[in-house]
Amino acid sequence: MTVLKKLRFFQKVILKFQSLKVIALLVLVSILVTGCGAQGEKAIDINLANRSYKETRSNLTETSNVIYFGFDRRLETKEDVKMYVPLLNYLEKETGYQFKIHVTPVNSSVVEELGQGKIQMAAIGTLGYLQASENYGAITTVKGLNTEDKDRYKAAIVTRPNSKIKTISDIRGKSFAFGDPASTQGHLIPRIMLSQKGIEISSLKYIQNFTSHSEVANAVMSGRFEAGGMQDTLAKSLESTGLLKIVAISEEFPSSGIAFAKGVNQEVVKEITRALVEFDPEGEDLIGLYHWEISEMPHGFTYANDEDYDELRSWARKFGLLKKVDGEVK
Repeated sequence: MTVLKKLRFFQKVILKFQSLKVIALLVLVSILVTGCGAQGEKAIDINLANRSYKETRSNLTETSNVIYFGFDRRLETKEDVKMYVPLLNYLEKETGYQFKIHVTPVNSSVVEELGQGKIQMAAIGTLGYLQASENYGAITTVKGLNTEDKDRYKAAIVTRPNSKIKTISDIRGKSFAFGDPASTQGHLIPRIMLSQKGIEISSLKYIQNFTSHSEVANAVMSGRFEAGGMQDTLAKSLESTGLLKIVAISEEFPSSGIAFAKGVNQEVVKEITRALVEFDPEGEDLIGLYHWEISEMPHGFTYANDEDYDELRSWARKFGLLKKVDGEVK
């Protein structure tokens, strides 16, 4: 199918679906038109007051009164930024601290930047938190609540609608698209799902990691990969429109949340944590939010403890995902 035909098809679909489905499809349309879309090689900081962009400082100073907030890429970077700006505005109002969004460059990661002190806090997936905790002493205090008010989430393994793949076992010897190496729903949980059926990386034809769930979806939709692992909500949305087929949905695992770099003042952590738990995106804090319903924490936050992630930590260790090699988390 040509790009033009795909766009026409998407336009028809968009007329029928709203909210999450519309957002998901718009992201994929953008990818098809522009390609995977490099986000730029330089890190940038974004001033919440005037949305001004500038090349980031090389590091934070201990005397800085600004809290730099990083994030895992979920959608397009601009969409992610629009989503998190209202949250940081809320935190400024509730805590009195000043915040700036930090966009991590493509040659780095949120995990590394937490460890290097370039950001003080981040919206980060569970695996990313485990890597940052294991190697850099990061801590987590809250995790997201889904639309069912659960602090859990799932992943999905998908294929094309006309694929002969019916079960996970059928993926043995096939090509597979994973999300970012630090992604829980795009990498760790799909690895668990495959491993539970006796399929390890060596059992696959070839693999590739992509920077976002939407890129994984596009890689499978385009036929470049026979199957892939991704966020379950986006997978369900795309299946409902006939663009992908879900092979399997995982069990529930502790959801992603907010992590703080080692050394951040404990009073600061405590105050921000309080504000996050009191954040009410379905009620009094709804006004001004930007598509928060498709975030990793659509119903806000609840308290988290490091022990919540013991099962995933064990799997990550089994797969060698917590090792640090030559200064980088692998």
